Amino acid sequence: MKKTLIFSLAFAGLLSVSLFSCKKDNNIANKDTADLSKAQVTNANGRLVFKDSQALNQTINELMNKDPESLVKWEKSLNFNSLRSDSTAASSFESFGFPDFYTSIINNKGEYMIGDTIVYFNNGYKHLIANKDEALLAKIKSNPSLSTLKFKAGNQVIYKSAVEGSLSTQSVGLANGQIDARYQYQFLRNGDNNSKRKLVFEIQNYVEGNPFAYICYVHTRIKQEYLGGNKPNNWLPAGEPTEKKITGLSFDVSFINTGNGTTTHVTGANINASQTDGNNLDRVLCTFQASQSTITASVRGTYYARVLPPYNSDGKSTYTVNAVW
Repeated sequence: MKKTLIFSLAFAGLLSVSLFSCKKDNNIANKDTADLSKAQVTNANGRLVFKDSQALNQTINELMNKDPESLVKWEKSLNFNSLRSDSTAASSFESFGFPDFYTSIINNKGEYMIGDTIVYFNNGYKHLIANKDEALLAKIKSNPSLSTLKFKAGNQVIYKSAVEGSLSTQSVGLANGQIDARYQYQFLRNGDNNSKRKLVFEIQNYVEGNPFAYICYVHTRIKQEYLGGNKPNNWLPAGEPTEKKITGLSFDVSFINTGNGTTTHVTGANINASQTDGNNLDRVLCTFQASQSTITASVRGTYYARVLPPYNSDGKSTYTVNAVW
């Protein structure tokens, strides 16, 4: 499978865009992450500062598809408290649908820096504040309409259902950073008939815009949620230990090329990933620069998850996926 590293587009020295890239490693377990890019990444008062967009892209490529233990090790090497590690703060940014690795570079205020430019995520937008203008950042946080350099970022739900068993082939286009979470399995927590849980098997297209193109991260995820919180039908992340596996996965992602406007395909095959803990299993399949945010992804493989005792009850599900998502 062909692999092309993410590169930088010169736009105020900070807008990251990428050529299509597939992660070639077949298992996400890789623990050699602690010393990556430390010379070009620093922690300044709780906010990561990347020397330039090349340093950011290098870090993204190095962290992508690393397991949670490796991400923790990397964050600790920088003495950094990430959005990933702060579940309370993370809930405020859930609508973005960040790939899990990406939340290792964002702090619990939704920020990082490239050079002297602050990157701030808020309410579906990526705001850019030049010259480390902290006063302007504070004003934008109070009144987002004051932001003059901002771009759409994140995901939107396109399909949700609570189903049991495999589904037949379906076709759905993923537009404007949308997700497809059609494969879900609901169950009750063992010994607690009032505690509803579900396993979710999904594919997402996380998108960040810029003046020239869209940056897309196509990733697939296995996660567990519980029904709770202050709102009816409010599903929240559940952290019970779960065995999660993706086996024999192949994909074909098509998008509109920025160079000549033609349809381009990125493919991958025989991808396997496994993880046993209370975190999501999140696998980036490919990342690329596109002239439109709409993509189509054809995915085939087997998704499996089992909630471990003592919480397992009937919390076990396997889906053989053969669908255009």
